Amino acid sequence: MKFKQKKLKAENFRYVIKRVIKNPMIYLTDFFGYQTQIDHWMRTISLTLNAGACPEMACPDVLENGFHCTELIEQVEVAYVIYKQCGLKKQRNPLAFFRTRDDYFAYRSRGEYAFDGQINPADTLSKFFSFQSLKKWYGTLDDIMLSLTQAKATNYDRFGDKIAIIQELLLRLAQAMYVIYRNGGLPLQVPSYVIAQPSDTFEGKMPLSKLGELIHSIADKRHAEAAAELESVFEKAYGGTEPEDIANPDDRGDEQKDHSEDGVMTEEAPE
Repeated sequence: MKFKQKKLKAENFRYVIKRVIKNPMIYLTDFFGYQTQIDHWMRTISLTLNAGACPEMACPDVLENGFHCTELIEQVEVAYVIYKQCGLKKQRNPLAFFRTRDDYFAYRSRGEYAFDGQINPADTLSKFFSFQSLKKWYGTLDDIMLSLTQAKATNYDRFGDKIAIIQELLLRLAQAMYVIYRNGGLPLQVPSYVIAQPSDTFEGKMPLSKLGELIHSIADKRHAEAAAELESVFEKAYGGTEPEDIANPDDRGDEQKDHSEDGVMTEEAPE
């Protein structure tokens, strides 16, 4: 698949659409905000890769592995969009995951993918596409998806030792994408004199997935039910009178006094 260097277009990808290319945060908000959680997603990646590398490890009653593989491809595509739009550079040694001893213990103790003491999603994206191109990632994930259709592996050397690298990079990519979503964008280190300005801002509401729409509709329904229940409680407690009218009886007395001064009331209230 050939990619145009000057401008990314939806026709160059399998799943990424035009508005996501314009603003990848649309995808990240939908995926991590409504479809899944990061810990669930990382476990899903591990299970999918295990089943693809060794079909005997797959759960026979689970049919979603193929769908999860397409989700992986879409996430890799969105990561590529960010990688290209931010002008991230390739690295000579993309598998150097730990620069310091603290980076190692940050992962071992807290599960944080840190590099040089910082959680750096830009570095992760750079490593991911320095290891192999998007075209090769397509081939890798296609092979995994093909393997998912087999009940037994025909060639255990299909991925070889690379399966460990593939899994590690995909897990790191997932966390990097989540960090971008959590931070509301990708932080980049620039010289102090540079003033960052978005090249193309997104206006309007972010479209929701079907799951997101369902969640919102359920929430709206529950709010409506709660409001109706609260209204019935007020009716039983106050006999249909608004609670504001009962909360300040002195104000009502002042109103009666005002009316008496205007001649509306002919008798004075007893002392």
